[in-house]
Amino acid sequence: MPNVQAILTRSAKAIGYLGRTEVLKAQDATDALDAFNAMLDSWSGESLASYANQTFTHTMTANTSSYTIGSGGDIAGTRPDDINQAWIRDSNNLDYEMSIYPQNRWNSLGQKSITSQIPTTMFYDPQFPLGIINIFPTPLQAYGLRFTAIVQQSTFSTMTHSLSAPPGYERAYVLNGALELVSAGFPCQLKDKDYIRLMDNASQAKANIKRKNIKEVLADYDPAIVVRTAATYNVYSDGNPR
Repeated sequence: MPNVQAILTRSAKAIGYLGRTEVLKAQDATDALDAFNAMLDSWSGESLASYANQTFTHTMTANTSSYTIGSGGDIAGTRPDDINQAWIRDSNNLDYEMSIYPQNRWNSLGQKSITSQIPTTMFYDPQFPLGIINIFPTPLQAYGLRFTAIVQQSTFSTMTHSLSAPPGYERAYVLNGALELVSAGFPCQLKDKDYIRLMDNASQAKANIKRKNIKEVLADYDPAIVVRTAATYNVYSDGNPR
């Protein structure tokens, strides 16, 4: 995939701001980069704009139930907006899944200082600039903590930075970047019908990558809440199997 400058040059050409052989001047390049980074920062709030999950690992401290995450925090890495799965790994490399509670369920826990060999619950408080990970019960051993979060869009400090993304992102960057340049004040030389076509193509390109990034979610339930006096309901016959 080309670098940022090549992407934004094509974006500027897409709105008619540049001719076929022209390049962005220094101030235009600075303004275009700011607009592009603002777009990517906004895309970080759209889960389907991300193509992967990032796995974080951290060795916990015994009798400690709270950790910060982010630049300068207890756990290094980009502060996640949300955590979608978490588990504990013991010294035998056995994994134990943890439930992730929303704040109202976390608040309903009574004595949060209870200790246990293996914690079962996590609550993530997405404070800024450091998020806070809370563990319950407080572990008595230094287990390995692992959790996944959606990879956020990277922003760039220079125009020469090479982009790296799966197929489909280049077109989405170029076309949506073109619309972002217009919003940033770059004059658009397109006729109304051509600008509408640009908006449609940009929307389609972004929808294509989101469609690819949809991940299958299998429904499950707690078997303890199901009464098993009869056979399981059959969705095909609208009743019990015979």
